[in-house]
Amino acid sequence: MPTNKEALIRYRVINRCIKDFTYATKERLIRSCEEALDKSSVSDRTLYKDIQDMKDDDRLGYRAPIKRHPDKGYYYEDPEYSIDNIPLNEEEVKALSFAATMLDQFRNVSIFSTFTGAVQKVVEAVNIRRISKEEDLLPFIEFEQSPVDLGQQYIEPIILAIKEKKVIKFKYQKFSADRPYTHKVHPYLLKQYHNRWYLIGWNHDLEEIFTFCLDRFTGSPEVIDLPYHGIGFNTREYYKSVIGIIAPMQKPVKVVLKFTKSQVWYVITQPIHSSQKVTMKRDHALVEMKVIPTYELTQMIMGWGPEVEVIQPKGLKEEILKLHKRCIKS
Repeated sequence: MPTNKEALIRYRVINRCIKDFTYATKERLIRSCEEALDKSSVSDRTLYKDIQDMKDDDRLGYRAPIKRHPDKGYYYEDPEYSIDNIPLNEEEVKALSFAATMLDQFRNVSIFSTFTGAVQKVVEAVNIRRISKEEDLLPFIEFEQSPVDLGQQYIEPIILAIKEKKVIKFKYQKFSADRPYTHKVHPYLLKQYHNRWYLIGWNHDLEEIFTFCLDRFTGSPEVIDLPYHGIGFNTREYYKSVIGIIAPMQKPVKVVLKFTKSQVWYVITQPIHSSQKVTMKRDHALVEMKVIPTYELTQMIMGWGPEVEVIQPKGLKEEILKLHKRCIKS
């Protein structure tokens, strides 16, 4: 099957001519292809080969119902046909239905609302409701969702600023502060964690990377006229040794946790971190990883309660002990 760019252009030109004129002579098709390609000659043989490929080549998948009238030229036996509206096979329809059902779970989330309309148009175009039973389209997957969507209205302007490399200014109200403060930020990344959206960027005044939670914005960010500070921010490297959303400027350390046999399988099937290594013992298991001890890691350990014990580092062990003592303090 021809896969070069010129062949693909010719297919579209042939399709357009037949759709625009109902009938298209060989001369019209050749002339139109030459104009589109800015070439002086497209041979009869090339045209015939293109038409045959559009009709019969399974890899193209067009299955174009092209016929030839002896006087008027080429036409589509089905006047509604177009290569822009190729029918999907059964497996593709199932896949599309599955994807649309998943996306529907996010229908109330503002950032996805733009896409749901587009997906619905595709679903209607392939007539999924016509070829499937109605109950097949009922939701059969449900994702974890937050009951509120605070801050999601700021996602679109932030994405635009990241894409266009623009500096933004916004007011931010920390939970621990008595009033909001204005920040000028060079945005690098939007990241979701535990149903909250976060912006990671370079703080213009403090000259370091900061993390901001969108639900603490007190107004929409606005673009300001400052040179964008690109530092070659690498998402994978930045979060390589981090559990959670905050990445302290520290070196990772060896963390060893001792789990009960019953609890460790949850950690094996849903690893804490990509560096995790598990050593099974007779009555327990050791989980070793190389990470930066963060607040999120501490909260995870606290959540496991008596099912886990911190072996090292010493500082993390002491922090967990201190927190447990606070929990039982009367």
